[in-house]
Amino acid sequence: MTHYDIVRVNPADHALVQSWVALQAAVDAHDFTGLRPWTPVYPLTGLITADAAGRNEHWAAVCDGKVLGILDLNLTDEDNTHMAGFWLAVHPDERRRGVGSALLRHLEERAAEEGRETVSSWVPVPHESSPEVRGDAASLLVAKGFKRSLDTAIRRCDLDAVDEAELDRLRDDAWKRAEGFETVAFIGAPPADLIEGVAYLHSRMYTDMPLGDWDLQEAAITPQRLLDWDRRRGQRGILCLQVAAREKATGEIAGLTEVHIEAGSETHCIQGDTIVDPRFRGHRLGTILKIENQRRIRKWRPKMRYVWTGNAVANEHMIAINEAVGYRLAGMEQVFQKKLA
Repeated sequence: MTHYDIVRVNPADHALVQSWVALQAAVDAHDFTGLRPWTPVYPLTGLITADAAGRNEHWAAVCDGKVLGILDLNLTDEDNTHMAGFWLAVHPDERRRGVGSALLRHLEERAAEEGRETVSSWVPVPHESSPEVRGDAASLLVAKGFKRSLDTAIRRCDLDAVDEAELDRLRDDAWKRAEGFETVAFIGAPPADLIEGVAYLHSRMYTDMPLGDWDLQEAAITPQRLLDWDRRRGQRGILCLQVAAREKATGEIAGLTEVHIEAGSETHCIQGDTIVDPRFRGHRLGTILKIENQRRIRKWRPKMRYVWTGNAVANEHMIAINEAVGYRLAGMEQVFQKKLA
């Protein structure tokens, strides 16, 4: 059996960091072909930036200076303090040698030390829409007592293939139902007159979206936390395009959508949260928000082509909106969860 040590990834250890990055590139090429391409900027910046509301730990199984496997651990300290999120990967050449099992043991030990009762991870899984995606990670988790807790569908919008005339029709029809509302577009931190309402909508993401058996609990997202998110995105080179819907008569924020464009990613970006306050549903605000923000992408990044999103398979309403504005099924992802004794 290969001997290895599990160590914290030190950003100042250049050789270790380069091996850590090389492993992630190898895993992406081997396991996730056909999904959104991996770029090194996001994980690298994650080594040296901190979230004020939690902690991220980066661990590696190392043999003779080479990284065989990695474990990224997320510990939130302001909400869901019963839970630890993680991402685990083992180099394709080092599998079935106990590396993944050792990293999972380390995960459970660290979670127990932090008083966490649940550990969970998002894992892309094989599907007919993404035939080259492998299921090695899911198989390992199931073998170690994890249970599938939430099914999500990954969709991709090809901006070159979108029928802009159809989007015009959808937008115009939606506005007939949205009299009394207006949209406000911004980048980065919300303006002062929007920030309370935007924070409230982000809090609702923890309660309104279908969660299956995933043990995610409520969170109180504050304006200060939004400002911290914006600080960290800025440090990581992430452009966040956002559009809010506002009721004119009251000034209340009725809905929100966002797109994240990561540094180093010139043709692929990510659709973030989209939500409409239940009090204001039925006005097709989700459709209006999606179309307006989608059309902003190429104003900021003219060469951008693909936008990726994920929805719980039970979220039929949002899936219908996404399909209408150009998204098509591209893969599946599942949350695997384990309750610790």
